[in-house]
Amino acid sequence: MGRKEILSCRGVCAGGKYGLDFLQMELYESESLLVLGNCSSGKEILKEVLIGQEKNYSGRFYWEEDPIDEKNMQGIIQRHQIFYANPDRVLIEGYTIAENIYIARSGKRGVLPSRKAMDIQTGKLLKELGFSLSPETYVRELDYFEKMLVCFAKAVSYQSRVILFDHTVNTLRADQMHFLKDFLEKQKKNGTSFLIFSEKFDEAHRICDRVLIMSEGRDKKAADIDQIATDEISCYWLGEAYKKNRPRSAESAPVLKRETEGGGTDDGRGNILGIFDRDWGGEQKNDGYLEKLYENNREKLQEYYSGFFEKIIGNRQFVYIENRKYDEMLGRFPLSHNLLVPRNLKELFSFTNKMRDSVMVKEFYREFDFLQNRTRQYSDYFFYRLVAIYRFERFHKELMVLDNPFLQLDIMEENYMREYLERLSKKMKLVIISHRRHEINILAKNIVYVEDGKVVYTDRMTG
Repeated sequence: MGRKEILSCRGVCAGGKYGLDFLQMELYESESLLVLGNCSSGKEILKEVLIGQEKNYSGRFYWEEDPIDEKNMQGIIQRHQIFYANPDRVLIEGYTIAENIYIARSGKRGVLPSRKAMDIQTGKLLKELGFSLSPETYVRELDYFEKMLVCFAKAVSYQSRVILFDHTVNTLRADQMHFLKDFLEKQKKNGTSFLIFSEKFDEAHRICDRVLIMSEGRDKKAADIDQIATDEISCYWLGEAYKKNRPRSAESAPVLKRETEGGGTDDGRGNILGIFDRDWGGEQKNDGYLEKLYENNREKLQEYYSGFFEKIIGNRQFVYIENRKYDEMLGRFPLSHNLLVPRNLKELFSFTNKMRDSVMVKEFYREFDFLQNRTRQYSDYFFYRLVAIYRFERFHKELMVLDNPFLQLDIMEENYMREYLERLSKKMKLVIISHRRHEINILAKNIVYVEDGKVVYTDRMTG
């Protein structure tokens, strides 16, 4: 007897240009399915249909192998048999964990349990799940991973059959990934199934049984995780675009000879220093991070990496680009103002030459001509990051420090970003900080491995 389908669809069409186009999908009982696709693939519309946000669709859904119409589908969603574990949509920051689980329950009416009863019931639930959280803790005091755990606890309290969540937070530490995998495995033994939406395969696949690759609103391939080759994903995902702009992967990258703890000489291609820090918190830190790193590890870094750090410690001839730091400015001011590199607010508001503004924007789109491709949607993360780096490239500094430049980018966006940084490295030195090791290994020739603020390993590679 084969596996039982808990949720499936046949020929579903929904949404507009980036919607679903006769999608077919099967989710089996007690499995975790990775829905992989970029922001143009239609996976977001699929998610909206499954949580009841998009009700206008054609095609057929099946629940426990029985066909269901739109009314039945909405009933399943309202009974929380399908639950979307998204902290921004599910949790109330000003409520405690217990209150979020037992008060903020849409569709529930009647007498609520006492606060003491809520705390006792929540404490018992958290203990059963192995979550080291206090029922009385306010949600606003939790980090993102802990909020995710509260969402999962709420889903379990509803006895949800299918749990959806996004794997867009590349900030999960290795121990958190292991914890998440263990949680999923325990819940699958109870018959729960998971739909995991992601634009990344390299980390998300570790917690999944199968993968559904989506592109242009269609299912390109569905297979067990161990039957998918990483390099093959782009072919299904990107089609002709992949053949024209094949991403460089760890498997296809040039073979480099490693020389550890110093040694060897630079062959002229070592203008990129990678810092792999598994504890890196990005927006929670500032540009003082590098000064402290050098000061605390001077002996290990001075001989071979002083060319990078002397710009930071000495004359500060560098610019530092922190993730999401310029989103607000890009939202408040025209693109041309961001590209003109104003030195202060007065100068920013003085830019009124429309001809000059137009020229700047044209130069930007000439540099990144692929952005004119109307058949593909690029994420805001990617666009903001390109503008920020291009903006500060015009400062003509000798060094640029980039915080997680590949965070939340899809395969093709990573490829374009990597090519841009390789071109940029011919003009200046780059320091790339990331907590994802494969990004550092592919791009950087000089690598520093950091744990708890201390350099534990250095790596130099020569061709």
